[in-house]
Amino acid sequence: MRVRPMSEIPTLQQLRSRLRIRHLVLLDELGRVGNLHRAAEAMHLSQPALSKLLGEAEALAGQALFERSHHGVAPTALGLLMIDRARLLLNELDATHAELAAAANGATGKVRAGIFPVVAHLLVPLAVERLQAAHPALRIELFEGLEQQLLPALRAGELDCVVGRLGVEGADADLQCEILYDEATAVVCGPAHPLASRSRLSGAALDACRWVLPSRNAALYSMVAAAVSARGAGFPQVAIESSAILTIVSLLQRTSLLSAIPLRVARALAENGQVAILPLALQARLHPVGIMTRRDARAAAAATLFLNALREAATVVRADSGP
Repeated sequence: MRVRPMSEIPTLQQLRSRLRIRHLVLLDELGRVGNLHRAAEAMHLSQPALSKLLGEAEALAGQALFERSHHGVAPTALGLLMIDRARLLLNELDATHAELAAAANGATGKVRAGIFPVVAHLLVPLAVERLQAAHPALRIELFEGLEQQLLPALRAGELDCVVGRLGVEGADADLQCEILYDEATAVVCGPAHPLASRSRLSGAALDACRWVLPSRNAALYSMVAAAVSARGAGFPQVAIESSAILTIVSLLQRTSLLSAIPLRVARALAENGQVAILPLALQARLHPVGIMTRRDARAAAAATLFLNALREAATVVRADSGP
C-alpha cells in the first residue's frame, strides 16, 4: 500500500467518526496472534470480514499496518505503534466499564497497582489497611515486580500506578513522579548469625561473609562496598541476587549471608526477631520512594482513593524515628 500525502489522511474529526472499537480489537488481536485466521476466530468473524476490517484500519492510517506472508502477518513500525495505542484505549475502556459496573452495584471500583519489593512489606500494607477500613467494597489488585515489568504495564494502561523507588531506569518524562519519603538502608543478618551480637565489625569478619543483594542494583552495591571498604575489607562477594524481601529474610535465617534492606523494614523485622541489624552504617542513600502515574491519564475514583491512602501511610512511615 502506498504512503498517502497528508492531504489524503483523514482529519481528526473524520478519524473520530470512522474509527470503531472493533478496529482496536482487531489491532490488539492481530498483534497478539499474528495470524488472520486465528484473529478471525477470536473475534467471531469470517476471514473476509476481518480482512475488510483490517483494510479499513489501514485506510485510516494511510499505509500498511501489517506485512503479509505465508507464515502470517507481522506488524510494520507504524503497526506496532498503532497496536500499542489500541491496547491503551482498550484498557481505558475496560477501566471505564469497571467504574460503571461498580457505580451500578454501589461499590467503589477497582484499583490496579504495581509495587516494587521495597514497598511491599510496610508502605503498601499500611495503605491497604487504611483503605479497606474506609472503603471495604473497593477491590485492590497488587502486582509485585521490578521496573522492567511494571513500567511498560503502566504505560499500556494495565496499571493505575506504580509504587517504588523513583529515578529507576525507564521512568521517563511521560510518567508523573511524586516523592513520598527518603529511605535509609541497614545491613542485616540472621538472628543466629555469629556477627549478630557484635558491637563492631572488623574488616576480616566482613571479608569472610557473602551477601544476598537485589539484582542489577549498582547503587546499593556501591554503598555496601564503600561501607565495608571503610572497615578495611575487600569488595563484597555477592552469592545470591534477589529483590524479594521475604526471600532475603528467609535466606538470612537459614544461611550465614548478609544483606542490605530498607532501614524501616529492617527495624520491623528485628522487633519480631527475624533479622539482626549490624553496626555498619551506609552513608549514601538510594532514590526516594514514591508514586509513578501516567501524565496523560486521569486517575479514576478508586485510584485516587488508593493514592491518598499511600500518602497517608507515608506520613506514618516518615514519623518513624529515622536513621
